[in-house]
Amino acid sequence: MRNAVHASRVVLAVVVALGFAVSAWAQTTGTGAFEKLSPGDQKIARALFEAQTTSGGATPLTLEQIAAKKKHSGWGEIFKHMKAQGLVTDKNLGQAVSSFEHRHPELAAKPDNSKPEKLEKPAKPEKIDKPAHPEKPGR
Repeated sequence: MRNAVHASRVVLAVVVALGFAVSAWAQTTGTGAFEKLSPGDQKIARALFEAQTTSGGATPLTLEQIAAKKKHSGWGEIFKHMKAQGLVTDKNLGQAVSSFEHRHPELAAKPDNSKPEKLEKPAKPEKIDKPAHPEKPGR
């Protein structure tokens, strides 16, 4: 009997742990609204997701919830709404994204938006000497 109670507790603990793991995995690998965002928008969504605090009492939003809001609003409005709910404490959206980029420098690079390499200007062609004007007769 004692072993059965212990075994049921172990099974319950494993099920709860798997539930949390699957929930966290679903937030980052889903095929919903977040996956449909451009890479730049995904970075902003992740920045807002990581900027959330749990001390305000409001339930933090998932990546999918943040991405779904993008369909109807701009990032500035989404930030303002989250700030009004006490979910973020950053001064503005730029500060949230900047903090995210400092924590994740590998994601801060913008390979798609980077400036192309500067090409060297071709050398100017040499000036061609103008032929001398022939003298007019009678001068």
